[in-house]
Amino acid sequence: MYKGIYEYTNGFEDEEPNEIKTMDVDDHIYNNKRPIMPCKKDGAGDQHSVSCQWWKRYSGAAAGCLGLLCVLLLAGIIGLFLYQRNQLTCYNTPTKERDPVQTSGNNLTEDRDQLQTSYNTLTKERDQLQKEIERLKNPLVEPVCQRGWKKLGSSCYYVSTEKKSWEESRQDCRNRGAHLVVIKNQEQQTLVNWLCGVKNYVWIGLTDSVSEGTWKWVDDTPLTRNYWNSKEPNGGGAENCVYFYSWSADTGEWWDYYCYYKFRWICEK
Repeated sequence: MYKGIYEYTNGFEDEEPNEIKTMDVDDHIYNNKRPIMPCKKDGAGDQHSVSCQWWKRYSGAAAGCLGLLCVLLLAGIIGLFLYQRNQLTCYNTPTKERDPVQTSGNNLTEDRDQLQTSYNTLTKERDQLQKEIERLKNPLVEPVCQRGWKKLGSSCYYVSTEKKSWEESRQDCRNRGAHLVVIKNQEQQTLVNWLCGVKNYVWIGLTDSVSEGTWKWVDDTPLTRNYWNSKEPNGGGAENCVYFYSWSADTGEWWDYYCYYKFRWICEK
């Protein structure tokens, strides 16, 4: 151990005042005896003692601050680690939670598209109905007929210049987007008589070829009013088609006849 030189200034037993002797510093501390700095006449010993005490307090405070900083730094590192871990967990785990949300969003998109399609369809139907209403309000607005057709009322009529069988005549009208003329009232009878011309024969769209004796128009409507000649129909199962014959400028009559025979015809659309 370090040996120091101390001066005893107060009275101790068996010790002479101002006697200088050596002693063990650690032994002296454990014996609760105040160490005496080396005695210097200029008082430097007292200043050195004060400096030592100040240094001990300063170094203790510094050590405490350093320890506190270490604790704070460790706490910050732990907090940062936990924050990053939490952020990573929040980023990765919502995938399953987002799936129902995404599915719901897709369903809403499909519903929106269906509603849009329905809206567009209803809009078209509304426009068509509006046009039909305007047409009914203004009966003078009539369709424009193609060249070679005659416009009468709300329909267009085509009178052939050649002759064909009833079936061939019917097919020709179909090819033109029309059908053999249908007569259901006196007005239409007079109209066809005018189109036919005096003393001419034309096929019309009436037949009983499907069921003998049951006369039907080509638009599948039954015969409700007729303009037969007084002796017609009389052909039985052999004469299943009907032609129109004009006697004068104001009337006309019907005859049943062989469907293969060739007459002119009238198409209507």
